Amino acid sequence: MLRERLKFKVVPNLRENFIQKDAQIWTIGLAEYPKFLAKEVWISLNDHTEVTLIIF
Repeated sequence: MLRERLKFKVVPNLRENFIQKDAQIWTIGLAEYPKFLAKEVWISLNDHTEVTLIIF
């Protein structure tokens, strides 16, 4: 039950910081909504600047 797919271009040396901040801000905020089930972070194997967030 995919609800949203967000794709970002992130400078590779800032990627881990981006993922941590996303978890601290967005994941915690989304968890307050009753219909939020989960969120996955996908890092492209082919493009090291691409980070995709999958929200259920």
